[in-house]
Parts: sequence; C-alpha cells; structure tokens
Amino acid sequence: MRNPIVKVRLWCSDTALRDYLQRVLERCEEIQVVLPPHAEPVEAEVVVDGFLTPLEVSRLQSLADYGSVGRAAHALCISERTLQNELASIRSKLGVKSTLEAVVWAFRKGLVR
Repeated sequence: MRNPIVKVRLWCSDTALRDYLQRVLERCEEIQVVLPPHAEPVEAEVVVDGFLTPLEVSRLQSLADYGSVGRAAHALCISERTLQNELASIRSKLGVKSTLEAVVWAFRKGLVR
C-alpha cells in the first residue's frame, strides 16, 4: 500500500529560504509543496543542527575572507581542486547553483561573517 501524499504550504517572506525549503521538500516523494498565490507572508526560520559540518562552514568562511578559490585554497594549504570539490559538495547539500549563493546563505544564517 502506498503512503498518502502530504501537502505542505509555505508562507515565508524570505524568498531564498522559501525556494530552499521547496527544493528540499520536493525531494521527498510523499510531499507535495503548494505555494499559495496570494498569501500574507510570515517570518519563518529553519535551523537544522549539523546541517553543514564545521569544516564546510570554515571553507565558506575562508572563501568569504579571501574572495577567491585560489587565495582561500592557498591560505588553507590545500589545492584549488580540493576546495572546488568541497564547495561542489556544499552547493549540492544546500541546493544552490553557485558558490556565491552558498556563501550568502551561510551569511544570512550567521555562520560566516
């Protein structure tokens, strides 16, 4: 017997958070995301402990500090390719297309400064 589909409605004024939640929820086959066309936005915050590892957060912080993959990799004493692979993993985990989006996400969550 198949599980029933659960419908989830998202009301959130932060469009980046709403889009992220929609991508995460849509990965679950039993969940259907319904975005109301004319709903009043409310503040929403989702905190997942351990979502990014301390190493992943430190990689995003280094990138924010040094401004480029090359300089950040040099400061971390790792190859650019290693850092690029780690950043690809972070982007995949967050469901974002660019490393800049990942850094902005971490900044908004207070993980990087």
